[in-house]
Amino acid sequence: MAGAPKSFDVWFVTANTVYRGVPYQVAADWVQQGRLAATDHIRPSGTELWIAVKDYPLLADYLPQVLKLPTVAVSSMEPSTSSAPGQQATASSDSGASPDRLFEEGIAQQEAEELFEHAPVPLFRRSDDDEEVDMVPLIDISMVLLVFFIMIRAAGALAPVDVPEMRYAGSLATDPEAITIVIDKYNEEQVYYAVRHGTAAPKPSHDLLPTPEAAMRALDEILATVSRPPEVRVACHKDLPYERIVELQPELEARHKKNMINSFVATVVEAPRE
Repeated sequence: MAGAPKSFDVWFVTANTVYRGVPYQVAADWVQQGRLAATDHIRPSGTELWIAVKDYPLLADYLPQVLKLPTVAVSSMEPSTSSAPGQQATASSDSGASPDRLFEEGIAQQEAEELFEHAPVPLFRRSDDDEEVDMVPLIDISMVLLVFFIMIRAAGALAPVDVPEMRYAGSLATDPEAITIVIDKYNEEQVYYAVRHGTAAPKPSHDLLPTPEAAMRALDEILATVSRPPEVRVACHKDLPYERIVELQPELEARHKKNMINSFVATVVEAPRE
């Protein structure tokens, strides 16, 4: 027999649809999978004659084979025990049960029993217990997660806390050259400024100053007497608004840029706002 054509035209008769240029292996897979029925038609590409799949030798072998079980004839009527011997002989002769026929029926019954004996047994049979959920894996996962979080919590409690470094923090008690600008309440409506050098009390001319400008002039007088740029501290009363400190900031920054002061810091940063 000649080799198989490379491609076919496939005609699905039921759907009345034609596919052209189908490779031989694809057509064979369709037949084996049952997508291409025995009554559908094919033809080699480039030819005109349509042939049923069941009549095409190269594809007919791929058609699903129907398993035919042997049948055993069972007599529905049995001779009655009360009948006469003559009647029993007549019934036996009428049935035509020759020794050859009985032998053939015995062979067919034996083949049927062997067929059902060797039939494949399902690998898995459902039972009533299969509907219950197995909780053992879920319990194992829960315990693993619990131990994991306990270890993380214990390790986190012992880990050091990363605290940002403190900057621009100075101790005026150990710096005798520090200059302090005090902003305090004179009465309910007025404030006053006082400038002192070190831990000593402010001079009379540097005390009870009415304006920030006067406080800056007193600061310049003290800066003219020091040998190195000192630290300036602004100590504001807690009941005064924070704007009292903000209004001194530009003047202090200007002196810091000129290297007249080393640094400046305010001790009250949470003063109430107006």
